[in-house]
Amino acid sequence: MNDKEFSAKQVYALVFAIVVGIAFMETSNPLWTSEFWREFGLKVVGYGLVAEFVVVFLGSRWNDL
Repeated sequence: MNDKEFSAKQVYALVFAIVVGIAFMETSNPLWTSEFWREFGLKVVGYGLVAEFVVVFLGSRWNDL
């Protein structure tokens, strides 16, 4: 493995951190309310699913090249 390549674990951690950051910034309710945590959780799950499909799709396409 080249020093400039990411391991799968590193890619998943990076994508998860980005998804959580975006979901946090997109949530509009006050932090201490239950609405915030419900909306935040739904956004993390939704964005996470989309990101996972994108990572898997790009990963499969990258291996074909």
